[in-house]
Amino acid sequence: MEAKEITKELFDSFSKNHPLGNFYQTSEYGTFMSKYDYKDIYIGVYDDKNLVAASLILSKTISLNVKYGYAPRGFLMDYFNEYNLKEITLAIKKYFKTKGYAFIKVNPIITLSEVNPVDGSKNYSERAIRLMDTLETLGYIKLKDNIYFESVLPKYNPIVNLKSFDLDSLDNKLKNKINRVSSKGLVLIKGDIYNANSLYELVKRKDDVSDEYYKTLYKSFASNDMIDLFLLDVDYHKYLLCLQEDYNTESEINEKINKIFQMDPSNKSIYNEKMVSDQKLNEINEELVKANAKIQNGVLKETVAGALVIKYNNIAYLYTSGFDKTYNRMFPNHYLHYCLLKYYKDKGFAYADLNGITGDFTKENPYRGLNEFKLSYNPRVYEYIGEFDLVISDTKYKLLWSTKALHKEFEKRGLKTVS
Repeated sequence: MEAKEITKELFDSFSKNHPLGNFYQTSEYGTFMSKYDYKDIYIGVYDDKNLVAASLILSKTISLNVKYGYAPRGFLMDYFNEYNLKEITLAIKKYFKTKGYAFIKVNPIITLSEVNPVDGSKNYSERAIRLMDTLETLGYIKLKDNIYFESVLPKYNPIVNLKSFDLDSLDNKLKNKINRVSSKGLVLIKGDIYNANSLYELVKRKDDVSDEYYKTLYKSFASNDMIDLFLLDVDYHKYLLCLQEDYNTESEINEKINKIFQMDPSNKSIYNEKMVSDQKLNEINEELVKANAKIQNGVLKETVAGALVIKYNNIAYLYTSGFDKTYNRMFPNHYLHYCLLKYYKDKGFAYADLNGITGDFTKENPYRGLNEFKLSYNPRVYEYIGEFDLVISDTKYKLLWSTKALHKEFEKRGLKTVS
C-alpha cells in the first residue's frame, strides 16, 4: 500500500461516505484549523488503485524544526481488518518519515464501552479491547486515560437518539423546568455570523478563545450549510405577563398558608412552608421590578443563551453553548438544549452529540453539574478508546518528551489566530 496526498474534493467525498466520517475529518475543519498555526494536509492510502483509507492531518512544527501531525478523530479506515490496519499504518509511517515527522496523534471514534450513567458501570466491547492491543503492537502509544477533559477531544460522549426524543422521554425534574418556562417569552432565534459577538459574550467564560475564533469557525463551515448559530431571546412584555401570573398564583398560595399559620403559629411544618412561599414571592417581585425597568428603559428583548451547532450527515454536533447566569430563574440553558434537540429532530436528523462529559460518575466529581445536566436529556453514553500517538521517529518523539515540548503543546489553552 502507498500513502500520498489527495485533493480536498476527493477526501471530502471519501469522508462523507465512510462509516467513521465526522465533521472533524472534513476540509472545512482543515481550513478552519489552518488559521490557527496548523497546515491542513489530506492523505489517502491506496491498495493498488483503490483508496482504502484517508485522513485530514493537521501539521505543526513545534521544536527545533520537529513536526507532528494530528488526525482529529482518527484515520478513516477499517480498524478491525487487521491486515489492512497493519499495511495502512506502515504506509502512513513511511510517508511521514520522509517528511521529518515525530508522530501522528489519533483519537478514533471507536467505542470501547457503553457507560451506565447511574452507577458508572461499563459494557465493554471485546473487539475494541483487542484493537487497542493490536494498535500498540503496530507502534501506537496509548496515552493516559483522562477522566475529565485533559485530552484534546472528549473521551466520553453523550449521544441523543433524536428519533425517540420527546419531552416525555426526559426526567421529571427537567420536564418540569421546561414546562415552567415554555411560555415565558423565551424564543429561539436562528442567527448568522453577524451574531457571533453575541454568542461570544455568552460562552467566553468557559471557552478560552477570542471572538474572532467563532467568526472564523462559522465562515469555514457556512459555505456548505454545515453550521447553525442560535440565540435564545427573552421577550420582556411576554415575560412580564408570565411573571404577573406567577405572582398572582403564589400570592393565593401564600395567603392560604398565612391563614393556617395564624391559627397554629407553633406548627414548624407550616412555618417552613410560609418561609418558602415568602421567598418565592420575593424572588418573583424582584424579577417583576427588573423586567419593568428593562421595558421602561426601552429594552424589549435580550439574549440569554446561545449555541453553535455543526451538522454532518445525520448528526447535529453541539460545538459550544452558553447562557447568562443572571437569568437562571428562566432556566435558559435547559430550554435552549431542549429547543435545539427538538429543532434537529424536526429537521430529520438522527442523532445529536452533546459534546462530552467526564468519566467520573461519583458525587465528588467537580464537573458533576455538567454531567447531570447533559444526562438529563436521556442520552446514551459512549466511551471511546482514547488518544494514541503513532510514533514515526522514536528519536524525535523522545526529544519532544524530554524537552517538555509535548507538555506545553497539549496543555488546555486558547488558540491564537494567524492572518
